[in-house]
Amino acid sequence: MFAFLVNRRFYYLSPLFVSLVLGLMVTNVLGWPYQAKGASNFSTKKLLRTGVALLGLQISLHTFAKIGVKGFATLLVIVVATYVGVKWFARKSGLSSELSILIAGGFAICGASAIAAIGSARKSDTTEVSYAVGLVTLCGTLSIFVIPPLAHLLVLTHATSGAWIGAAVHDVGQVIATASLVGGDTMGYAIVSKLTRVVLLAPLLLILSADKEKKVGVTIKSRLVRAVKIPPFIAFFLLLVAAANFVHISSQNIGNFTNISKFLMSMGLFSMATSVKFSSLKSIGSKPLLFGLLAWVLCGGLDLILIRGVGI
Repeated sequence: MFAFLVNRRFYYLSPLFVSLVLGLMVTNVLGWPYQAKGASNFSTKKLLRTGVALLGLQISLHTFAKIGVKGFATLLVIVVATYVGVKWFARKSGLSSELSILIAGGFAICGASAIAAIGSARKSDTTEVSYAVGLVTLCGTLSIFVIPPLAHLLVLTHATSGAWIGAAVHDVGQVIATASLVGGDTMGYAIVSKLTRVVLLAPLLLILSADKEKKVGVTIKSRLVRAVKIPPFIAFFLLLVAAANFVHISSQNIGNFTNISKFLMSMGLFSMATSVKFSSLKSIGSKPLLFGLLAWVLCGGLDLILIRGVGI
């Protein structure tokens, strides 16, 4: 609950990030009792994945109609280019394969939520998940203070500013905070742009979970079986996407499920953090931090160039 109180006061700080930080502080300052490890494992695996699955109710295909074919195509290019580019750049910079995937997913889709979903699908190391969440949250927070002055300096239209914010800023709360500082109709364009990126979380999860299952030397038949083997929580996620688009669900109920999703994911990330020691985060080094800041600048700049180039 404390994480949500903090989020209410500082709405650009995701409750997921606050919960992660709280978990790190509790386990490293006060210590986490061994007797609570069973509950922590349950929360990390079951509650977190349930929260991720509930994200499916937030994905509306009507979003595509609002931004048009050109807008969706542009955002699709941005998401794919961001994921592939950040992942490649991260590996070239010496980051581990799994950390590269987590950071790339966070930058390309929806920050901490995407990292939590990818980490669950691939059973990623908790230390690398924690580091990736912290890094992507830092970059998203910096965007709040950097993008609005640049939008005014470059005399961007509200449509261009909103599309840029929705494409370049990671967490929904950070998108809202950034767009509110620009003003005008920027908020509407930013939210539609942002939700379009979230839609692409489903195919990314399918691709990454299938990729995790691959093993060298197996038969073609075994590879096909693995390719269609979908983790239960991803299947549930896809089922809820279908429900959100083909079954009438009131906006109030979707809002309630959204809050439940955030609460479950926050509990999961808090529990995940209780197994992470500061020494393990320190062992990752400063290289991912420097890489993340550079990637944030490059991705933000390229996003704006693409959006202006197509005339949004």
